[in-house]
Amino acid sequence: MLEKWETPRVTIQEFEPNEYVAACWGVACDVDWSNEYERWHGDYNNGVTHSWDHCGNSSNQVIFDDNNDKVGDRMIETGTDGLGDLVCTIYTDKTYHNVRDVSSVNIGDTIFWTTTASDGRIWNHKGTVFATADGHPNRS
Repeated sequence: MLEKWETPRVTIQEFEPNEYVAACWGVACDVDWSNEYERWHGDYNNGVTHSWDHCGNSSNQVIFDDNNDKVGDRMIETGTDGLGDLVCTIYTDKTYHNVRDVSSVNIGDTIFWTTTASDGRIWNHKGTVFATADGHPNRS
């Protein structure tokens, strides 16, 4: 039984974020170029292949700007085919010999990077950096 009547009321709370959301850039792998590279170097038949629904999706490779200074801090591939999140190593060109610091990458750059699975397989990628990851404008 209701003992006391209270007048209904609306309470409005202001949003207070409890953490910083990192800005990020997406990078879509050029699947055709990358598969040709793997065929040329003999890794394609060992399960080192690229697909449009995984590394070809720009929201699967993300360059994070953790402190919002418009400089990349790290690059991760998240949309792998059952391999978990993979750290990306960026290179200066298609020879994959000279490592490029992620902080030197800018929106619009064509970059070359590798990802390595726990079993030692290495994927060689090429792609262009976009301002946001498709489908995840504020991904973090």
